[in-house]
Amino acid sequence: MDKIPTVVDKNKARKRQSNPEKWKRNQQKLERNVFNTNFNLGFGSPHTDVCSVCLQYAEKIKGARDNRTKIDLMIQLRVHKKRAQTFFNYLKEDSPNVFILSYDCQKNMPLPKITDQNTYYSGQIYFFDFTIVAGSSKSQLNKDSTFAYLWTEDRFPKDSNLIASAIYHRLNATTFPLQINTVRLMADGCAGQNKNTTVAGMCQKWLTEAPQHIKKMEIIFPVVGHSFLPADRVFGTIEKEFRKPNTILEPTGYTNIIKEYSSLISVGQECPVKDWKDAAKKVLKSVGTWHVPFMKCKRFILKRSKITVGNILVKGEIHYVADTGAYRNVCKKGKYTNMINTQDIRLGSGTLKATKIRDVNKLLSTHFDADWRSYEMLSFYDKLIPNTVPVDDVENEEDENNDVDLETSCQEQIILNDLMI
Repeated sequence: MDKIPTVVDKNKARKRQSNPEKWKRNQQKLERNVFNTNFNLGFGSPHTDVCSVCLQYAEKIKGARDNRTKIDLMIQLRVHKKRAQTFFNYLKEDSPNVFILSYDCQKNMPLPKITDQNTYYSGQIYFFDFTIVAGSSKSQLNKDSTFAYLWTEDRFPKDSNLIASAIYHRLNATTFPLQINTVRLMADGCAGQNKNTTVAGMCQKWLTEAPQHIKKMEIIFPVVGHSFLPADRVFGTIEKEFRKPNTILEPTGYTNIIKEYSSLISVGQECPVKDWKDAAKKVLKSVGTWHVPFMKCKRFILKRSKITVGNILVKGEIHYVADTGAYRNVCKKGKYTNMINTQDIRLGSGTLKATKIRDVNKLLSTHFDADWRSYEMLSFYDKLIPNTVPVDDVENEEDENNDVDLETSCQEQIILNDLMI
């Protein structure tokens, strides 16, 4: 059977011969359009930990039935994102007069980290990392600007006393140039760790002891859901390295990785932990009697009193750019900031619950053997788990939900329908 000849359009053939390069570009454009529109392919990564307020507004906009409501919701969403961006403008400010410290806690690291499926149901000992980064978000992250405060939960609990002690240690260990007149602290608004009178009292106490060329201190918190800090960039790099080894049995397995990216500070040895919470409670008023709505504030500005030596005045602002507050004294009657005197907290004040000790003992006995104490690589657990702990199953009388760290109480107040930035 004879082959039927292909019919060629004379105009197309002429254009192809007269300008082959242009023809080739047009052909690529056509092929790309077909590829993009007719094939369901995606090259982006799925979003995780998205701001719940942004999602809430997006769903309301989709369901809006009239244009007026839709426009109002779009305006509120835009203001919400603008307010979030204003926080990052403070974080990236590279001023010669401002020294920025940002900080955050890394997610709890379990010990032992093993591939055994029993770890899914077993309690484990946690290793903690609280990282402080010096400099703006534009600054280079290295060992000179990144400081990791490390400890295990048997040494100290993960609470506001430890956070305040680590910040106080970093402030005292920092040499501030003479042109610096403002120290700015930036962290998420977790009430259990960062946004409380414990840290606020520590900052006031430090400002009474600070060099005289430092005139004020700012504490700034982000919009809920938009709290990506320089420390989170460090955590992302570190956690990639954590996934490589299948087994980590001792804290040194984590510290050997972290020290490649940060300067290590051992909590309880290089950094003493002080009882800031009790000391601040004796001097400062309760937050309910402050002149500002404490939990709603996004900024706290501290400065020395010109009238009373050794006292600090506090101003709180619920917006980032509107300064409408006034400096007031937040100390109790007859008390001054320099009266905040702390006591050291004993190393080993952290407690391991009996259920967790029993779980770890059972896990080690199952994964290794009942004589796991004879292994030198497990000496860390031998010091924590008494010989009298039973290996067999015992009914857990405690509520498992009690074994929750303070991260679960890190809920901030969200103010909707507020168009101020």
